[in-house]
Amino acid sequence: MFKNNVIKIFLLISFCSLSSYSKEIITIGTIDTEPKEKIYKFQAIADYLQEKFNEKNIHFDVEIPKDINNAINLINNNKLDIFVDSIYSTIEVQKKSDISILAKRWKKGIEDYRSVVFVKKNSNLNNLADLKGKTIAFEDEFSTSGYFIPKKVMELQGLKVSQDGKKDSINYDYSRSEENTFAWVIYSKVVAGVTDDKTFQSYDNNMFKIIYKSGLIPRHLVSFSNKINPQLRDEILDILYSMDTNDKGKESLKVFSKTKKFTPLTSKDIELIKGYK
Repeated sequence: MFKNNVIKIFLLISFCSLSSYSKEIITIGTIDTEPKEKIYKFQAIADYLQEKFNEKNIHFDVEIPKDINNAINLINNNKLDIFVDSIYSTIEVQKKSDISILAKRWKKGIEDYRSVVFVKKNSNLNNLADLKGKTIAFEDEFSTSGYFIPKKVMELQGLKVSQDGKKDSINYDYSRSEENTFAWVIYSKVVAGVTDDKTFQSYDNNMFKIIYKSGLIPRHLVSFSNKINPQLRDEILDILYSMDTNDKGKESLKVFSKTKKFTPLTSKDIELIKGYK
């Protein structure tokens, strides 16, 4: 009799912990200045999670902040709970908000990639130090592979990176597109360009050579506000990790920019992220 009562109490506690959380609305999103398309894609993930949590009084919504400061503000005011973005945006947001980076998203089927710095094939430039006093092309100030990673690596190597035109610095300009970056190198507007290895492979490699290649960078990161109930967070992660194992999950992932799957961070991922903070 006592044993049966203990079991009943345990089941009751378990049921309560699963069916009621301190927060009933969970928002998921990413940074984008034109949110319409992103809302549609993220809604596919929100709807999938909603279906899994229908009996647990949890509602999933989508929130698309327009920039890093907006994302920080939303997270700090409990209006953005799951943040999915590049390593650059994630690290910048984490500096001023209470989030934990816990997983990675294989966006467009890609788990990770590398940042590369390239020059003309016949160039006598062979490493990053050779770029001192010269001008290179970064893509834009929000690009992980086309700005953040290579700039950080240059600085870690003790090189100055600026736009002041000084001879002791690696000077740079923003090309604003991958196409412009390659064109600027071809027509000698700059001596070097920066892109990711996948994009580089799509161009004629006989025209260019790589003088720097980064370590593997996670394509996209998944972070959670630390204000979320830990049990709820772990349930959400388990659902995300298993999406690629069923047809409905695969359909939602396809809408979500052809995401292949979600996976936990590896120890190498964690060390790499720490190195860029």
